[in-house]
Amino acid sequence: MKPTRTIVALLLLIPEAARCAAEPALVENGRRQAQIVIAEKPARMARLAARELQTYVERISGAKLDIVTTPNDGKTPVYVGESPFTETLGLSTAGLENGAFRMASGPDWLALLGPDEDFVPIEPWGRSRTAEETRRVHAEWDRITGDTFWNHCRELYARYHKDLDVWDYDDAGTLNAVHEFLRGLGVRWFAPGELGEVVPRRAAIALPRVNKTVKPDFALRRFTFYTDHTGLGEKGIWTLRLGLNQGHKIAGVTQVCHGIKFVIMREEMKQAHPEMYLVSGGRRDTAHKGSGTPDITSPLLFNEHLKYARAMFDHFRQPMISIDMVDGYGGMASDDPAWMAQLTPQRGWEGSMSDHVWGYLNRVALELHKSHPDRFVSGLAYSAYKLPPEKIARLSPNLAIIETRQRQSFWNDEVRTAHRNLREAWLKKLASGKYFTWDYSVNARPEQAGRPVYYARQIARDLRELEGVTLGEMIEIYDHPADSEGRFGYDPLAIEHLNLYITSRLWWDADQDLDALLADYFTAYFGPAAAAMRAFVEFSEANWMHMGQDAARIGRAFTLLAAAQSAADPRSDYGRRIAKIADLMQPLRGLQQQLSRRRETDLSYRVLLTDQTGGKPMKEKPFDGRVLKEYWTDARTAPLVALTPQSPRPQASTQFQIQREDGILHFGIVCQEPDMPGLNIAATAPDDPKLLEGDHVSLLIETPTRSYYEIAVNPAGAVLEIDRGEGGSVKWSSGARVAVHRGESLWSIEIRLPIAGEGARTLDPNHGIDGSQPKDLFPWHFNVCRQRVRGADIQRTAYSPTGKEDSYVPEKFAKLWGK
Repeated sequence: MKPTRTIVALLLLIPEAARCAAEPALVENGRRQAQIVIAEKPARMARLAARELQTYVERISGAKLDIVTTPNDGKTPVYVGESPFTETLGLSTAGLENGAFRMASGPDWLALLGPDEDFVPIEPWGRSRTAEETRRVHAEWDRITGDTFWNHCRELYARYHKDLDVWDYDDAGTLNAVHEFLRGLGVRWFAPGELGEVVPRRAAIALPRVNKTVKPDFALRRFTFYTDHTGLGEKGIWTLRLGLNQGHKIAGVTQVCHGIKFVIMREEMKQAHPEMYLVSGGRRDTAHKGSGTPDITSPLLFNEHLKYARAMFDHFRQPMISIDMVDGYGGMASDDPAWMAQLTPQRGWEGSMSDHVWGYLNRVALELHKSHPDRFVSGLAYSAYKLPPEKIARLSPNLAIIETRQRQSFWNDEVRTAHRNLREAWLKKLASGKYFTWDYSVNARPEQAGRPVYYARQIARDLRELEGVTLGEMIEIYDHPADSEGRFGYDPLAIEHLNLYITSRLWWDADQDLDALLADYFTAYFGPAAAAMRAFVEFSEANWMHMGQDAARIGRAFTLLAAAQSAADPRSDYGRRIAKIADLMQPLRGLQQQLSRRRETDLSYRVLLTDQTGGKPMKEKPFDGRVLKEYWTDARTAPLVALTPQSPRPQASTQFQIQREDGILHFGIVCQEPDMPGLNIAATAPDDPKLLEGDHVSLLIETPTRSYYEIAVNPAGAVLEIDRGEGGSVKWSSGARVAVHRGESLWSIEIRLPIAGEGARTLDPNHGIDGSQPKDLFPWHFNVCRQRVRGADIQRTAYSPTGKEDSYVPEKFAKLWGK
């Protein structure tokens, strides 16, 4: 939205009594003076727009305007959407697209209108997630294509909002006009749900003087939530109130990334054409992320990909489809030397597969341009093929680029400059003129939630650079389902809503005053705590990126947030909004404690998920203490070493591995032993402290919320568990399962340790390790130590050397983290 347009909000500056005396009113002294006029058969979005206007005028003033199809009763007509009455007034929406709208008024009328074409899905499309519905949709699709492709329109049901009776793909010009009018009255939708909105109270609403056409700066404006497929709930209407545009007339209705998977993911296709899948490790990969990994050197795959794309163009009439690689393709390797020869590792990770991938995508695009010159295909600048290819001077004229990025990192000028250079390099090769961006808003994921990541100024600076360059943007947003069971304990948008709100407003007008937007937000959303919340957000925006390493900055953020909490009644909407932020930030308190502790080692261990190791699932393994390679493989095997440089060389080696499967940490420890008959077993009963006097292995664990625990196991299978933290007890139990195996020249341990979660000690101080799963931002710290006793000779080893003949040195605990 540009400065040439009249801003309805300016009417609020005119004294209310003066306005009402000078011109007709929509509401006067809490009584209705107007009516909402719609067409006899309005479009779905126009009908929703009328309901929205009726609802919020009533909430503002107490007056409920009637919704009619013919003006009557001498009331001031508010025309919502196109109708014979707007035609008579000469109001047209011709030439408006992507959610653009008109607002116009006369001496005694107001019109709010825009394009309102109803979306009509093309069969076959899915009405639900059931297996039966999937079979039906695919059977019809197979009859159309003569093949066994996946029909992504199977998931189209998720784009229909039954409670609103609208599709995400319905044109929303009129709805945008109504919401712009309501914003002029002071209504705000900062976050989803009733708590996220602000509705002022006033007894009078004047008929505004307005005549403007509003067009967005960015055509495609899309939020993609993790829960899209399960239903958006309150987020559905929130995105409409923000004026987003799914852009199906630009990018189609199918997934805009990783589109090649729809060619190969059906089991029927895998059975019929295994030659289309990459050979790696001596087998065809038909399992990767459910779809398998395509072999893009396969002639059959190339032809099948063309066949699929043409079917999507011809039958579903898609303007653009993704032909991009499956997710996780970056870093793949093949047994085929010719395939490997296409890689360019000398270009670094982000260019190591660029010519390989883009060479294939460009060949597909060129062939499709011959048969469908008016359609487009897209690929992601992503992962190991983020850089432009070197062997292609100019891309096919129908190939669009989607640049992946995370603008919150643009506080670092080197990162921002690198993305600007990347964009310029792609634009030199881009013949289609279709350039999009894909951003990530994932700070509330459980493994990294906590930091107050605000970046409004990076958003504004970046979107001003992108204006006129990109056709639009998609943002991938973490959220989780309704938390009825208390599994998450926080609102994932408690902080992120501000970044998303600012983005949505700037998508319409990238040049508007950011400071004015923020001032409005703080005042309207936090009331008496506005100044304190501004101080908190401004500090957080400047410091969130350092909070993973700086306890003092975390402490300052909590101090500022506490000041805001004290400024607002905790029972008020203002106080409840601040409380949501405090809830989301709770993990930072544990991290603050960790960072405040002295660390004397940089050693770290990354925990892999079981399905990342290449081994069989741990849940299928007999729990017998044997560390078998078919389950454990050789992934992330780590040795124990002497405690100090002066310690004698260990006479028996020890190795360990850690994996995570769901909520279980699996520890596998192998103790080589040349003297099995001489094992020194000091205890055979559980919880006997004498265990520590003989041969044993100790697992020492510090979580962000507790320092520290010990689980000691000896060759007889006896277990001693101790909470060595303040107020801890030898009566503590981790809840772990422990199994020990004794062989001819070794003894080994398997430990299956449940992750109890934060607050476990509060619920029961004697059961469970207090802490969420170890993550990169919120890691655990640990050591694995072995004691071997032969007479008077005591040998001790550890993963992280302690620097003294003592295993219990928390400052030397290594970092334990994962995803």
